Order: sequence, then structure tokens, then C-alpha cells
Amino acid sequence: MINEAKEQVLTFEPYKEFGIDEDVRLVIYNEIKKEFSHLIVIKAKDKCELPVSQLESHIRYTYKYQVKVNKKWTDKVKYKALRVEKLTTKGIKYLFYPVESSDYLIVGFQGISRTPGYNYIRSLKDVKVNRLYIKDDYGSDQDTRTSYYLGPNKTFSIADNVLKLIEDVRISRGIRKENVLCIGSSKGGFASLYFTYRGKYGGAIVGGPQTLLGDYLSAGRLDVDKPNSILRPIFKYLAGDLTEENIKWLNSVLFDAVKESEHEPNVMIHVGKGEPHYKNHVLPFMEFTKELNLKNISLDLGDYEKHDELVQHFPSLLKENILKVIQ
Repeated sequence: MINEAKEQVLTFEPYKEFGIDEDVRLVIYNEIKKEFSHLIVIKAKDKCELPVSQLESHIRYTYKYQVKVNKKWTDKVKYKALRVEKLTTKGIKYLFYPVESSDYLIVGFQGISRTPGYNYIRSLKDVKVNRLYIKDDYGSDQDTRTSYYLGPNKTFSIADNVLKLIEDVRISRGIRKENVLCIGSSKGGFASLYFTYRGKYGGAIVGGPQTLLGDYLSAGRLDVDKPNSILRPIFKYLAGDLTEENIKWLNSVLFDAVKESEHEPNVMIHVGKGEPHYKNHVLPFMEFTKELNLKNISLDLGDYEKHDELVQHFPSLLKENILKVIQ
């Protein structure tokens, strides 16, 4: 049983969303049944609230707004995916797309963003597998609210609650640990590796992960002040002041989790062979796991040099490898 907070209500405000200042018809479409589930007229500059309980559990819906043109309802905006975000009693935000026939669970973690959300939903929308996406906006900085799914001041309070959510979903669906696959890129790649080893799950598929958080969030240097960097406030939230000791502590978080786990999942890491994450994060991780004699870790090198090129290479590779696992 997933321990959720009070059920959320979806709020539709066409005036705030798109500046539509006339009567609107809200159209909600059930993508599984291929039919309209709701047709609701919203008065000008008003809003509509819809309990999540009125939607089916698969949560595969899109919605759009229509206005009257020559007395006929006509599309004002195109269909958008309806994201039904849920909240645990511990404040962890997530989306869950269940598939009754699947005995696998995909757990997706997000990268750093100024608008925290969920990654790889669209890439995997047609894959018939249970999918749990977990948001990260629990940090204290105003730019990204990033916590790396860990916790403030060298604690793991958020990590504990995230792991509890994964376990609640897994157990409620009757899914074995070896059938849990964690996915993500960049920050999400770090989280996928961390929770795969800590939770002793079946595997991870990650793109361009940060593994040495101390080096990454401090830029690896104490002598350069970067007041405008979005990374320094994240460092401070996680570990405190920028010191050698705290850099070392952050660098050890993932490696300690791997060592303490005594678990050998199947891990696939993709990274551009010319981008800094390969040399600075992936190679140290590969060397560390080799020292521990951990097997079942594969490396896929892309022919590119910039970290932001992940978005062009990783999604198709992710889907392809997930299909290999579940089939």
C-alpha cells in the first residue's frame, strides 16, 4: 500500500495557462480507451477542479481547450499530456503509470533543471511496463531546488523517503527486486546508480552520470569563486561550506553505497567519449567497480563531446535496452 497524502485535485485554468479570456470547453481524452472522458465548459477567467479519482488508474490522458467559433467548439490549443502528480505523506512527488500485465518496474530520475519535472516520459510512453517517475525539487536553492535525492546537511532523509516510495510501489505490484530497473541521465544517472545499489535492484541504464559529486558541484576547485553558479548552492545544501573535507564526503556518497551494498546489478552506462563526464566521472566509477571485482557493467561510448548532446543520443538507446530487458 503506497502511503500517499490526501488525494490531489487537478486544476485547469485556461486563462492563467494560455490567456484565454472567454468561455472554454475542456476536453480530456483517454489514450487507452481512445475516447473522450470529460467535456467540461469553463466560464471566462474561471477554473475547473477535477479529483484524480475520476480518472482511471493508467493515467494516460491528454487534454486541450476549445472556444466557440460560429457557434461551434473549435480547438484553441493542441492536446497536451495530462501529468497526474502524486505526493507521499513524506512529501515525495511522483508520477506512476501502471501496466497490469507487466512484472517489471522502471524507476526514472530527473536531471538538474530550473523547472524541475520528469524525464523520459514521452520516450517510454509506448513501452508496456510499470513506470515510476520521481521528481527532485526538495533542495533550498531558488534556481533548481536540487537535492540529488539525498538530503540536507550530510543526511539521507530524502533518500530514505524515495527508497520507501520505490519499495511501496514494488511491493504493491508484486514485483521482484531483480525486475526493478532504474534509469536517468546526468543527475538522474547518479540517482539511478545510487538507488540501484542501495535498494539492491536488478539494474540501471544511465547516461552521462555524475559520480563524484564533490568534484562536480565544487567545479573541483576551492580557489575560484563562482557566485552565479547554480551548482554551489546545491553543494552547500548537501554538505555545508566548500571545504576539502566536504568535497571528499560528497565524492564518497555513491562509492560508499556501492561498496556497502555487496550487490552486483546489471549496469549499462552511456556517455560521449569526448565529453568531460567520461573522464571525470565514468572512468573513475568503472575503475572503482573493477577494484571491487564487480561484473555485469557495460559501457557505451557515443561520438560526441558535449554533455547536453545526451538528449540526442540517450533516449533511443534507453528504450532499446529496456525492451531487451523486459522481453
